[in-house]
Amino acid sequence: METNPDFNKYMDRYFDYLGQWESPSKCGLKVISRKDGKILAIATEIYRQNPGTPVTEWCAPLATCIMNELNCTPGNFIFIEHTPDLHSKLTFYGETFDLVNFDFSGQNLVNPKWSRITNDKVDEMMEA
Repeated sequence: METNPDFNKYMDRYFDYLGQWESPSKCGLKVISRKDGKILAIATEIYRQNPGTPVTEWCAPLATCIMNELNCTPGNFIFIEHTPDLHSKLTFYGETFDLVNFDFSGQNLVNPKWSRITNDKVDEMMEA
């Protein structure tokens, strides 16, 4: 089972962040400035290449960090969590995309709510 995803249309660089207990962590990242003025960020779990906190476990602080680095406001920020296909016979190791919506509290995104979406929907959102 391959657990180190390659760069692809959903991931074109690595993003370092401080995870739980300030542990050095890393994910794949793709940022798209859409025609409608919104910023779409796709954070990809990179498994063995991530020495720290997984994307899902640190979703709100990670999204806040990316949003702030991009100088974006919550109303113009779209966050997608991507888990790549691990090429396993087990279906729960398949590729998934989740649109994550947050509440906004002070300077932070909080209370993540995941909604499963298809890769076709992600492609459509990348083109908007």
